[in-house]
Amino acid sequence: MTQESQDAIARRLRSARLAQGLDVAALGRELKMPQSVFEAMERGDWTRLGAPVYARALLGRYASRLGVEVDVDTVIQQVRDPELRSHVAQSRLGRVADFSARQAAYAGGTLLVLPLLYMLVTQLPDAGRSGQRALDPVAANPSAPEALSVDLEPAGDSSPGAVPAVLGMPSTAVAHPAGQPALPSPLVDAPPTPVAAGLAPPLPLPSSALQLRFSADSWIEIYGRDGRVIEKLLARSGEIREWPVAEVGRVTIGNVEGTTVAVNGSGVNLDAVRAANVARFALSSDGVIKTAAR
Repeated sequence: MTQESQDAIARRLRSARLAQGLDVAALGRELKMPQSVFEAMERGDWTRLGAPVYARALLGRYASRLGVEVDVDTVIQQVRDPELRSHVAQSRLGRVADFSARQAAYAGGTLLVLPLLYMLVTQLPDAGRSGQRALDPVAANPSAPEALSVDLEPAGDSSPGAVPAVLGMPSTAVAHPAGQPALPSPLVDAPPTPVAAGLAPPLPLPSSALQLRFSADSWIEIYGRDGRVIEKLLARSGEIREWPVAEVGRVTIGNVEGTTVAVNGSGVNLDAVRAANVARFALSSDGVIKTAAR
């Protein structure tokens, strides 16, 4: 192929691209090829394409995209294979130097690893022995006092006033003159003191009071006899509220199932004044519950 034919192929590729209004950058993104490859082919610099196998593929894809027929084989003949260079020394002295450098690297690595292995091997047995010593039972302290024994039936003195020493406690036996009865020992003869268990007894209710005890949350409305609001709130579970009967005129309870009503200390059945789970009743001055108008 002559120089004119190489330039002709390059000009045909460039003219076809410009005639189609294509940009080199856009073609690079479309064909996934560097922009410098398109510029080299349009200049006729085929040696920039690399080895013949790469030049064939790149030129074929570019010409196919532009719709230009080119003699790819003729172009490939002008592309030479890249020269392969060996990185191994060719002279005898160079090969000896490379071999010596590798051996020196191996020896240096071995010298660094061996001390670490030695320290690891020598420390492992000591760690094992120290662990065994830590698991050995603690020897008894010879200076500690001997275990105290309890002798409930002493063979010696069996008088009523004698009390044996138990668990290192001094004996409470008291010598009494002959003919006198032995005094009771405060540690043995004293009767046990009763201890009250449980909670303190509940406080007594007022002589005339309305009591609401809540086992669940419930809203309540308490009105006085003059129509004023005494209390209107949401009572919490566990609360106990009381009001004098003389002041309460009308009561509304929103959760009858979770409320216990007592008047003057006696429980009250709210079935007569209950609608669903809401109870509305009036309270007379003598503590009698009546149906209240809504």
